[in-house]
Amino acid sequence: MMRKELLAVFSGFPEHHFSEEITKRLREELKIRKSIVFITACPNEYAQNDDDCDGMHEMFAEQGLAFEDHCVIDKRTDPSEAKKLVENADCIFLMGGGACEEQLNLIREKGCFEVLFDSHAAIFGVSAGSMNMAVNTVDFFESMEPFAGLGFTNITVSCHHDPGDTWRYEQTLRMSEDRVVYAMEDMSAFFIKEGRIETVGKIWRAENRELHMLTDEDIKELEQDEFRRVFDTIPDQFDRFRPRYSEELFDFLNTSAGIGPGKRVLELGPGTGQATEPVLRTGCEYHAIELGGHLCRKMKEKYGKLPNFDIVNDDFITHDFGDMKFDMIYSAATIQWIPEEIAFTKTFKLLKPGGTLAMMLTSSEYRSSDEALYDKIQKLYDRYYKPDIPYKHGAFRYTAAPEYGFTEVDQYEFKGRRVLSADEYAAFSGTHCDHIVIPEPIRTEFFDALKNAVKEAGDRIVFNDTYVLYITKKPDNKR
Repeated sequence: MMRKELLAVFSGFPEHHFSEEITKRLREELKIRKSIVFITACPNEYAQNDDDCDGMHEMFAEQGLAFEDHCVIDKRTDPSEAKKLVENADCIFLMGGGACEEQLNLIREKGCFEVLFDSHAAIFGVSAGSMNMAVNTVDFFESMEPFAGLGFTNITVSCHHDPGDTWRYEQTLRMSEDRVVYAMEDMSAFFIKEGRIETVGKIWRAENRELHMLTDEDIKELEQDEFRRVFDTIPDQFDRFRPRYSEELFDFLNTSAGIGPGKRVLELGPGTGQATEPVLRTGCEYHAIELGGHLCRKMKEKYGKLPNFDIVNDDFITHDFGDMKFDMIYSAATIQWIPEEIAFTKTFKLLKPGGTLAMMLTSSEYRSSDEALYDKIQKLYDRYYKPDIPYKHGAFRYTAAPEYGFTEVDQYEFKGRRVLSADEYAAFSGTHCDHIVIPEPIRTEFFDALKNAVKEAGDRIVFNDTYVLYITKKPDNKR
């Protein structure tokens, strides 16, 4: 999940001090320091945990960053107390020195997984703790088989990298045979916040047994991957204010694709269900894959009790669907986040012969409803629209499907209309990916100005929506 709060991924501190660069960043972020909670990777080593807890807190204190309270969660900690500590922490530090899976098991045993997932604390990790922050973790001291980490970032790390340590170097190369690995030397760090990534120290990128020093282009690529998770930071706002699609569109789609009982459907990135219910209520066997953990949980809250509903929290790009084949795969403003070649090649493979690929998006305009308001809002965009991360996914070629084996793409349009108040318009604008990452304080000023513009125009803005539907099929003779 993409987080608004700071994530820090550290390799190790062999001299038990923060570097000057790391300290500078910590000073910028840790303004409130009431409580820091350490979570051990050695759950049964009580004396060691107490010493490590005090020692690591001293690293903060010597830089003028002491916390009022500090404690460690290990096997001694009562589950209810552990949850309360995590809920109230300003900083949570996943410690190293032990096995990754032992730390993950401790977090689950103490009932802290969901609490940690929802925490608004800064979350740091070192060594094993850093490895556990990833979606996929490999602890080569135990096994080369990956296992699910906490899912805070898609950056899989190998800590304590030393080019002169031939054994550890070889293990990193082995890890890189199946995935991209970021080999971190000690005193290095990733800082991740709202999709922005900064690094300190020496970090190497390893893929297919080849290493090179991390470059600016590598970091931009990582930021775009983080950016794919941007909507997961606003699940409730997203659910309430993202536009739905017209019933007319779904009546047409379900009829043309023959969707109903006995048909298997896959929705890509459903968000919180803006395009789900009209397909789900046909009685089909509905499946979905959603990258955002909070969005996935919202979907389960809404539809989880229905017998024909199933969702998995994972990345379509890497997820293994096994032998599953679908009668229809559809996307509502999602497929453009997937590289074109992967999007079309994988959906083609997953469809049954004759199966349908449907892609939809919304095009909105408000100029024709109020020219003066439109001009005023455009001036506000000229002044304030400065996203931290550019949106680069608008060039997806929906009509390129035939290049990957599909039939010709048919395009259909359906009309809709929305009337929003000033508050609703500001909240809706805040669900756009490139608006979410506008840095503060500009972001708040921008949305306040948008709200005031609509209030001055009678507290009303009218959107004329066009719902665009692209339909293509896998030929009947293709398997």
